[in-house]
Amino acid sequence: MKETAYLLVHGFGGTVSELDYLAEYLRAKGLDVHTVSLPGHGGTRKEFKQSTHTAWIDHVRETVDALKAEYRHIIYLGFSMGGLLGVQCGDIPEIQKFVLINTPIYVWNLKIIGKNIFRDIRHRQFHHWSYYRKSASKIPLKSMIEFLKIRSKSKKRIGAITKPTLLIQCKDDETVRYKSATYIQSKLSDQAVLRYYDGGCHGVFTKADPLRDLICSDIFSFLKECTNNVETY
Repeated sequence: MKETAYLLVHGFGGTVSELDYLAEYLRAKGLDVHTVSLPGHGGTRKEFKQSTHTAWIDHVRETVDALKAEYRHIIYLGFSMGGLLGVQCGDIPEIQKFVLINTPIYVWNLKIIGKNIFRDIRHRQFHHWSYYRKSASKIPLKSMIEFLKIRSKSKKRIGAITKPTLLIQCKDDETVRYKSATYIQSKLSDQAVLRYYDGGCHGVFTKADPLRDLICSDIFSFLKECTNNVETY
């Protein structure tokens, strides 16, 4: 039986590509990385609309069960809604550590969104505006309701995680308000490590963000050694 599997789970409406950069970074360090594609994600809008939060939970837990048959230990790394799905796995003893990245409790940082749109108008580029418009148009209302259901369920189960946990949150995350990480930490044991990063964005691994290498490095350090603190970078 192999020793440790590192499972990376992407976010709501996203794909495994959201975590490609982190996955390759960890593989280059010699870690056995696995990714999972959530039901309804990465396909058509109709397929996304037909998927449910219970199907997302079941798929992640089934993936963990499959890894348990091959590995002694599992490390769970969840990005955005993937972090909420990790909360649903908090009772699985084989999972030794959790890393929750830009995990949403409080959503839509209107201050950051407004700042980005104002910057677009000033420079007449509209990159952010186009991104926000496309993101909103591709998400069916039913899918958003399913997201709200998983968020509600996970808020009630955060305390189920008793293993060492690293909370990563970018302060300029336009999708998740940074106080989400503070809320999650307040529900966890004293084994939780919270690290805020000045700047950044929600999809910090998919863009040439100057913070992403630092975040990858900090995640790798946590996977090898757990400390209890709160830090801002």
